[in-house]
Amino acid sequence: MAEGAAHRLIDTNGIKMHIAEMGSGGPTVVLLHGFPETWYTWRFQLKALADAGFHAVAPDLRGFGTECPRDSSGNFKLTPLDLVGDIVGLIYALGGDPVFVVGHDIGTSTGWNLCRMRPDLVRAYASLGGPFVRAGGAPTFGFPQEEGFYVNRFGVPGRAEKDFARFDTATVLKNIYTLFCRSELQIAGPDEEIMDLVTTSDPIPSWLTEEFIKVQSELYDKSGFECPLRFTYRDRMRKFELMAPWISMPVTSRCLYITGKDDYVRKFPGLDEYVTGGGMKRDVPNLVDVAIVPGGHFVEEDSPKEVNSLLIRFFKE
Repeated sequence: MAEGAAHRLIDTNGIKMHIAEMGSGGPTVVLLHGFPETWYTWRFQLKALADAGFHAVAPDLRGFGTECPRDSSGNFKLTPLDLVGDIVGLIYALGGDPVFVVGHDIGTSTGWNLCRMRPDLVRAYASLGGPFVRAGGAPTFGFPQEEGFYVNRFGVPGRAEKDFARFDTATVLKNIYTLFCRSELQIAGPDEEIMDLVTTSDPIPSWLTEEFIKVQSELYDKSGFECPLRFTYRDRMRKFELMAPWISMPVTSRCLYITGKDDYVRKFPGLDEYVTGGGMKRDVPNLVDVAIVPGGHFVEEDSPKEVNSLLIRFFKE
């Protein structure tokens, strides 16, 4: 576990949200994890931010290893509005003052939406590996169209769940992290499932320890993978419909974008050109920098010193 972190439950937006926090007295930084992560992905940032004088807070997001309530029809209450509402409630529970926000992977979408919907609560925003995506209208970049691409496979209801069910939770998590650490896109053949892409020769990053897998798998053992799969890869049209009122809402917060040099996401069609060629700067006028650092998709774990330095300098400015 992350030494020195305090843990508690916060009542927010109809759920009890677990948070890990370090530091006190300084400005608050809220850290939003991705898939298949939990608060533990931020263990290196919690300590560094606290040591720099910040109050660092890493929640477990709704449905990601945690509870996810259902509506009267039995469907999970797991929309972009729900997740933004959770963070708004968290901010008010922490005192209500505007906070700094950091997002990674799918957590960046909640960060961007928070900037759109409640800019009064965001002092500045740092997005790790998740470029700005418009709430609707013309896409900012493309997705690989191969049927076997993991986003397309995970988007089929039940397919990933059946694939994962062949293994225990710890193995599923280790496989996903191993796959997403690669610099190439994850595309399965017609007779393969995504879990079949992992081989014994795949390098394992030094941070992917037994303790790391243990902490994460204890949470996902309880929640399963259906909720994060649904939120991350499914119901896309429903999300666009819900976000329609904010289609033209500009992001006015000061923003920083950090990506790993070898992040596979940079191979999405048009993404790198959008990020580095001025497209994202046009959509996010107060984007102060695009920083490319060593590492892959899990850049906060691959290069914690570089990421921590960038975050601290950005927030202190």
